[in-house]
Amino acid sequence: MKSIQGSVRPNIQQMKPFPQELPDLSVEEIKEKLGMDNVYKLSFNENFNGPSPAAVKAMQEAAAKVNFYPSSYSVELSGALAGEFGVENTNLLLSNGADEMINLVAQTFAGPGDRVIFPSPSFGAYAVATRMVGAEPVPVPLLDYTVDLDAMLSEVDDKVKLIYICNPNNPTGTMLEPQKVQRFLSKIPSHVMVMLDEAYMEFTPDPQRLTAINLLNQFPNIGVIRTFSKIYGLAGARVGYLIAGKETVCAVHKVRPPFNVNGVAQAGALAALKDRKYMEEMRCINDVQRQYLEGEINRMGMNFVPSCANFLFIDTGGDAGIIYEKLVQRGIVVRPGAQFGEPGFMRVSVGSQDANRKFISALREIMEVVV
Repeated sequence: MKSIQGSVRPNIQQMKPFPQELPDLSVEEIKEKLGMDNVYKLSFNENFNGPSPAAVKAMQEAAAKVNFYPSSYSVELSGALAGEFGVENTNLLLSNGADEMINLVAQTFAGPGDRVIFPSPSFGAYAVATRMVGAEPVPVPLLDYTVDLDAMLSEVDDKVKLIYICNPNNPTGTMLEPQKVQRFLSKIPSHVMVMLDEAYMEFTPDPQRLTAINLLNQFPNIGVIRTFSKIYGLAGARVGYLIAGKETVCAVHKVRPPFNVNGVAQAGALAALKDRKYMEEMRCINDVQRQYLEGEINRMGMNFVPSCANFLFIDTGGDAGIIYEKLVQRGIVVRPGAQFGEPGFMRVSVGSQDANRKFISALREIMEVVV
């Protein structure tokens, strides 16, 4: 039988499909694989409390209309987001999760022969999107677990067309102050598009002050990517969006497929956005539970990177892979740092009170034996 490899683009041949390792599976898949009834998945930075009850109700009602195509432009949701951030509808574009928007941006601004800069370690989707369009990935190491803007700037040349910045950064949870971002942007050439991924911004102490949305009028070559997957608890609905200048939105819109955000997801996101009280409650709960984890990890004599998000990057002081395997044996799945090129670390999502206590109990038991 003949192979189709000759028909596959060279850059795609070099890529790997989305992993099917334990941390990448659903809870039900993990249960089946481990043969356990109770597991705690702390690997995807999900909201353990779930979405707003208003969002659940809205999605249930919208499900009765799935025989009709949804609004291709997500008109009502776009309007609500525009009002939320004080921009025009034409400054917004909805996507099937932030991942799709990251891909759409790469398709719009980069291609073969171009270079795309992003921090490392950071969200893996930037490298995937870069390779998908045939551009050259330029990972820039962090400085003290924080995005190194000066090092990024030193990589900028005529071939660089796109920069991704995760803020707060995943997996470290560190935050760039807006003044530093502003200074960085003032030095970036106009031919370079800068995308700030603010998936975890709502978890920070002051999102309104820290967001790069405030810089849109000053820099036409930037955009902000957000998601409903994290604090809003709608990871399974897949809703993301871009806020940028009208010209940028118009360009990205050309590669956006129609009806990319389904009607049930649009309804849920709209209701979640309107339930501001619930979102604030989620932020408070996350702060309390993250502080609990920080305190217990400190008591064990372990170090972690101070986080502004809903996860912690923990320094195990040794081979985190061994600790990961022993946690799995107890039905607890975290994200091993080796996936980020940091084999001594593990990233742990802030879970429910029960999940966090189970994790700490298991970790303490393991560390007494391993150390």
